[in-house]
Amino acid sequence: MEIQRSLKTGFFSILCIIGLLGCGKKGEPSAPIAITPAKIKDLTARPQGRATILCWGMPQKNTDGSQLLDLKGFKVFRSERDFEEGCPECPKKFSLLYDIDYKTYMMNNPHATKIKYSDRNLHFKNIYTYRVVSYNSAHQLSHESNAQEIFWDIPSLPPRRLQAELKEKSVILTWEEPSALEDESPLEGLVGYNLYRRSPDETYSIDPLNSEFITTLACRDKSMEMDKDYFYTLRAIRKIRETFIESEGCEEVTINTTDRTPPDAPTGLIAIPTKTGVLLKWNENEESDLKGYNLYRKAEGEADFKRLNITLLTRAGYLDRSVEDEKSYTYAVTAIDDSMYVNESAPFEEVTIRYHY
Repeated sequence: MEIQRSLKTGFFSILCIIGLLGCGKKGEPSAPIAITPAKIKDLTARPQGRATILCWGMPQKNTDGSQLLDLKGFKVFRSERDFEEGCPECPKKFSLLYDIDYKTYMMNNPHATKIKYSDRNLHFKNIYTYRVVSYNSAHQLSHESNAQEIFWDIPSLPPRRLQAELKEKSVILTWEEPSALEDESPLEGLVGYNLYRRSPDETYSIDPLNSEFITTLACRDKSMEMDKDYFYTLRAIRKIRETFIESEGCEEVTINTTDRTPPDAPTGLIAIPTKTGVLLKWNENEESDLKGYNLYRKAEGEADFKRLNITLLTRAGYLDRSVEDEKSYTYAVTAIDDSMYVNESAPFEEVTIRYHY
């Protein structure tokens, strides 16, 4: 009886274990989550001339945070509708605009840090919305990028008569406003200008030098370097609804920033006899690139001036102690700038004094 009871108890325990193991509920089968390039979040669109320039950074990561090592390309999508379409909130219909092969793009643009694409197939009074996706070698697409919407219409003609002049350590640029829109209709909607600069071996950046629109007909470029060649162009900006549309660039100007222009000649030179010598004073120059002054003297009977100071004078004054009583002296002062050519002004005026104290 005890054996039977033990067998029954053991059999019941086995059934309970089997029941426990078998009572789990099976879940629905699920596919593994695909690892794709991370979403592009920095898409920008700049209407420029007769095109819209799209620009975005190259994705570096996958959706799981791992390094993106097999970037294959990008697909650019665009939707369009006219200004008068009655349902701006309706879903947009996007179509593939262009497919960019990453390796080919980098072969053609080996120093590129961003991807750029120009959409030139545009029609006036249309609204264009852009999105971009990237894809890997398995053609797995990233999520859609941020959207950029453009209200496209007739740009302005470019600004006229751009001129550049080197002044001290900056370039002064002046110009005239555009005469009309591109279709020769009256100019309207003009809000300012964007200035672009390049070196001889560069192309113009997509971004202008100015951080805010230039609203006058002149500006000063202080960010250039001295003793270099530069090219400048300027674009007029017209506002169409929520979009700022740039004109084509105006005819570019070239300038060399080597300073060969001397400072103005110092003025107001006077000579005052004192018991210790002749005190010379003059008005200070106001140039920002002024380095100092040279003071010259010739004594009675001498034909040529001789420089008195060994080092440049940094103040508008000097005491000449090497004078003799009852003798005449003529003085002149010049200004020096800090350019590599050490430009020196001519003297503005001379002053003569017979020393007696």
